[in-house]
Amino acid sequence: MSLAIDLALKFNGEVINADAMQMYKGLPIITNQLRLEEQKGVPHHLLGTVNPNEPTWNVDIFAREATRLIREIRSRGKLPIVVGGTHYYIHALLFDDKLISLKGTNDDILKHRPVEENIAHFPILDGPTDIMLKRLREVDPDAADRWHPDDRRKIRRALEIFLTTGKRASDTYSEQKRTKELSKQTRGPWQSLIFWVYTEPERLQDRLNKRVDKMYESGLMDEVRLLHESRRERAGRGEIVDLTRGIWQSIGYKQMEPFLEAERNEAGSDEKNRLGKAGLEDIKTATRQYAKYQLRWIRHKTITALKDHDAMDFLFLLDSSSAEKFSTGVLEPASRICLAFLNGNALAKPTEVSNTAREVLTTFDEANIAPKAPLKIKTCDLCKVSLQSEEQWQKHIKGRRHHRVLRSKKMTALIPIDSDRQ
Repeated sequence: MSLAIDLALKFNGEVINADAMQMYKGLPIITNQLRLEEQKGVPHHLLGTVNPNEPTWNVDIFAREATRLIREIRSRGKLPIVVGGTHYYIHALLFDDKLISLKGTNDDILKHRPVEENIAHFPILDGPTDIMLKRLREVDPDAADRWHPDDRRKIRRALEIFLTTGKRASDTYSEQKRTKELSKQTRGPWQSLIFWVYTEPERLQDRLNKRVDKMYESGLMDEVRLLHESRRERAGRGEIVDLTRGIWQSIGYKQMEPFLEAERNEAGSDEKNRLGKAGLEDIKTATRQYAKYQLRWIRHKTITALKDHDAMDFLFLLDSSSAEKFSTGVLEPASRICLAFLNGNALAKPTEVSNTAREVLTTFDEANIAPKAPLKIKTCDLCKVSLQSEEQWQKHIKGRRHHRVLRSKKMTALIPIDSDRQ
């Protein structure tokens, strides 16, 4: 956010928030929002505007509203600056081939109805994973072949799509692929500048831990208690509170639930202290895990999409590993690059911004060179294992375990087994 504020002040800009949790109002600490004085008079949009009882905006709503705001800001002769950590929001805004968005007539039902309500309508969604997979094979075999038999979340999601919209998930994937190919033929020149503020992993972990400590000292638990009480009141009125969506997914709430329950049940001070410390450590762990998820998204989604759009020259990594060098490592190079971009001048090569930029971008680029084969799960009925790639499959059928089971089966079978069919 510091970079966004700095660029907005220098280039007459306005900021559009792209962090799903920071869209909620009344909870500035748990969502880690900038205080008003920290915004330095820069107009901010979609920051603290959504009621906590409302569900998180889906990708379509965010992309539509952010696009509208970008047009409005530009019409005033100002620079729109989008900033935030919800990468699938930003992805949907940047790329024509947006993330899968179902266009069936019952789409709103799937997007906004709580999971519990879908389960009430379709009890199979709460049943054993193998039963869901069996049903998915009946209605959408192509989607069933994409997922590992133990991947309950993706199997349930694919089946939920069919049950609630009447549309097969595999058809949606195919439709998206066709749309993507068509969009390549009508694309205009790339018009977005992307800054990736990067911190070396070890320093990032320490920085994230300190941020959680600061949030705790600033009154995190007051907001957690407010959320917990709101949930209890709504449940008492018979409302279904879907804890898998919206503000309930913010890091900090569910990690402190055991402590809140102990507090409510008037547990001893030793027990409450133990649960409080454990909850705080869980918040730190979850925060670090989310940072890793964001990094994986950039590597596998953002960079792949930028390559597809021939736009890798517009992704600039800025090294913020040293807090003392934030100005020289982040603010100054970002200002130079932004000025050149706005003036239509030639941009520096992203790999020449710093040694860290060259190392990270080169590593990520090389990791994405090899084309990926389409996912199709193969199951060895003899060994009762499922493999996710052709390479894994070949290694398995040539391995000792498979041949040992095969020999044993041949010795006991009444009908000879053809090994090539396994």
